[in-house]
Amino acid sequence: MSKTESLVRQLADSIANGSLSAGDRLPSIRVAAQDHNVSKNTIVEAYDRLVARGLITARQGSGFTVAAPSHAIREDDAPRHLVEAVDSISLLRAQLDQNYAVRIGDGRPPALWMAGIPLRSFPEPNGDTPNDTSGYGSHMGYHPLRALIAAQHKMDGIALRPEQIVTTFGANHGLDLIIRRYLKPGDTVLVDDPGYYPLFAKLRFSQVTFIGVPRGPNGPDLEQLRTLAQLHRPKLYFTQSLAQNPTGTSMDLATAHGVLKQAEIADFLVVDDDPFVDLPNATGVRLAALDGFDRVIFVGTFSKTLSASFRTGYIAAHASITDELAELKMITTVNSSRFSEMIVAEMIQSRRYARHLKKLAARLAQAAQKLKSDLATLNLRCKVDPGQGYYAWLGLPKGVSDTELAKKAATEGIFLAPSSFFMVHPSDAPSGMRLNTTRTSDPRFLRFLQRELGG
Repeated sequence: MSKTESLVRQLADSIANGSLSAGDRLPSIRVAAQDHNVSKNTIVEAYDRLVARGLITARQGSGFTVAAPSHAIREDDAPRHLVEAVDSISLLRAQLDQNYAVRIGDGRPPALWMAGIPLRSFPEPNGDTPNDTSGYGSHMGYHPLRALIAAQHKMDGIALRPEQIVTTFGANHGLDLIIRRYLKPGDTVLVDDPGYYPLFAKLRFSQVTFIGVPRGPNGPDLEQLRTLAQLHRPKLYFTQSLAQNPTGTSMDLATAHGVLKQAEIADFLVVDDDPFVDLPNATGVRLAALDGFDRVIFVGTFSKTLSASFRTGYIAAHASITDELAELKMITTVNSSRFSEMIVAEMIQSRRYARHLKKLAARLAQAAQKLKSDLATLNLRCKVDPGQGYYAWLGLPKGVSDTELAKKAATEGIFLAPSSFFMVHPSDAPSGMRLNTTRTSDPRFLRFLQRELGG
């Protein structure tokens, strides 16, 4: 058991047995670190887990206090794998609650960037069951949308038929279907490290062991991938070809080829989760462009480039795989949202989506250039120049704690995303943070960086 887990259990037991009562204030991070002879990062992580579990609350300027019993999720009231999964998505809760004025750690662009998306009128149906808009539609998803997606992939040089596509409630639903179908408790998979933290939560919930493959400027470390694949014999490798979350890195040709070569040697499938595939300024090599969906399962979504409320995504793979996943979709959710899929199809057909993407890409390029310039004035720079997707990975100067910096920012209404959220082993995370390039021009954030890191 790690120091963090031991401390979480100790405090949770104290709350459960009444040694700590509702309303009691916990020691500050500095004092608690001294009392327990651990690092401040360990205390921050332990407190964050207790907040996510509902055992304690955090308020700006007031520190941490024990929550009322009705708010708490006790460890003996829920399976451990569920508790651990909930612990790991406290960052997501902060994004959904939107309690911060400045959301640098958020996953989406500002609302202004998505202006003009709402429909002028609801589109008329066509394709499957054209006269019944109240029905479920095909279990594979709205056929006209699948045909449009297939056509776009073909324009990118990737052969794909509508029959190889099944629609989902966004990328996270797609990942969930893949995990449910191909993995069972005790199985082992590989993931990018740093990587997509909601995926880590899903794997914890499914009691699947996940091993981190270090992510570099051009994608995963191929030597590490080879070693880990030989050692652990994974069933799947979850990665991102383009504009990876959280680093913003994309695979070059040699890396993409190397990933597929290792997949063939070690006999595993590669799940390529790519929310920015439609952005015209995303460069790099897509795994499906080399593989032809032999070992690649592609997960796409419109939720990052359109409104997140649409929750519209898709899986593209070999037809035998999408057939199985469509059946599982029927079992778990009956179907995805036909209305949302009709709306997205109308946007693509009318070229409104293409015009929106062009404007979005121009704004992103401008924001990325400004971020690079602003950081240069502070003698800071991202691991890779920003501009690939929404995210950039900022390493912090030696001696600067990202968790302490995030806590301080929170007292000023600024939401930051420390590196520990994205690492397979949070306690070993280097000091850094994920920046949302679309939000970093806010002068309040820049003043905060100048004051805290400028000297």
